[in-house]
Amino acid sequence: MAHNSTSGEDGSGMMSTGADGSGDNSSSDNAGPSITSAGKKISFKVKRARIIFGTFVLALFVGGSYTSGYLISENQHPLSLVDQAIARVSSGDPHSPTEVLLQRAAIEAVLKATKDRWSNYFPPATTTAFDETLQGRYSGIGIWLRRTPLNQLEISSVQSNSPASRAGVKVSDQLLTVDGANVSDATVAVAIAALRGNPSTRVALSIRRNGIATDVILKREAVLTGDVLASEIAPKTIYIQVSAISLHAADDVATALAKYPHTRGVILDLRDNPGGVLNVAVSLASEFLSPGLIVSYDRKGGVPQIMSSFNSLPDTAPMVVLINGATASSAEIIAGALQDRNRAVIIGEQSYGKGTVQEISTLSDGSQLEITVGQYHLPSGRAIDQVGITPDLKVNENHEISQAVSILAGLVALDSGKSATTKK
Repeated sequence: MAHNSTSGEDGSGMMSTGADGSGDNSSSDNAGPSITSAGKKISFKVKRARIIFGTFVLALFVGGSYTSGYLISENQHPLSLVDQAIARVSSGDPHSPTEVLLQRAAIEAVLKATKDRWSNYFPPATTTAFDETLQGRYSGIGIWLRRTPLNQLEISSVQSNSPASRAGVKVSDQLLTVDGANVSDATVAVAIAALRGNPSTRVALSIRRNGIATDVILKREAVLTGDVLASEIAPKTIYIQVSAISLHAADDVATALAKYPHTRGVILDLRDNPGGVLNVAVSLASEFLSPGLIVSYDRKGGVPQIMSSFNSLPDTAPMVVLINGATASSAEIIAGALQDRNRAVIIGEQSYGKGTVQEISTLSDGSQLEITVGQYHLPSGRAIDQVGITPDLKVNENHEISQAVSILAGLVALDSGKSATTKK
């Protein structure tokens, strides 16, 4: 499943997905989802994965000129190099880690060798937590995580009215420790597992902001689909804040549009949105776009994946979208598609620039691999990886909402003037 990669608690980010929120719905992006635009789920046997990892791990674990000396039956496949290396280490050192831990180390080492900071390995114990994040349901403190280009573990999004937001935790804070354990060099999966826990239990964090480390103690809470908040911000004007592209985000936006009168406009707030499930992002954008291209990406050695709107009755109210430097992955797809197709005015700050698609594959033991499979392109053909979305109007974050209301008023007046001219 592909998704947009930043991760929620809480996980990792753009995915394409199959059911997920990638929750396996991811291409997650981030996440976030599905493997292709149809959202398939790929399962590999562990032995096949080991073959892929073999050469690297043999170099990692075997220091000499060891060659295979295993006897195999006529109908068996020879042990892969990684099997041989793990067997030799396990048999030679009575204090060596278990075979499972050695396999995990091998997989993580291979991912590290790719130098792809969006790739992740989620052991079986952490996959449920990851899926719950993409579903928008989990017990935690309300943050999403990602790796920076400098390989720091930082907070990519803070959910509104969560334990983290109430404690003053902010986007771009670096996560250093969880309950005293150093996680600055840990994988996203390990950090997720450390942050999760039963509701009402406490967790102590050390975070760094502007070079200064701060300790904070939070109480975990059960979180239920709080990624979309909506209200009537002005007469017949709806404000919709989407804090993550989790599995139900598009449905929640559709519900908000049906609930609140908004003939005078829609403000879609994607600030601090780390992305999530690619398929859901396409569905959300389709609420406002007539049939046509939304995003595409090329899989290595495969056919281009084209994802489009098929909505013959999209919402046509005037629209402004808010973005900032933490708007990333599939959230950028939404903003970029609306901008390229002249459907909305984009205001705020340059977005993050996470333009790659991740695919999540489930191994036979229930663990998951999240691997980059392509770079996405917006309807105009532009790729925004490491570039981001440039707003139509740059606005200081403290004034974005008031500016959006003013822009909508101007658009409504412009439409009224056109209508009057037409009638004459």
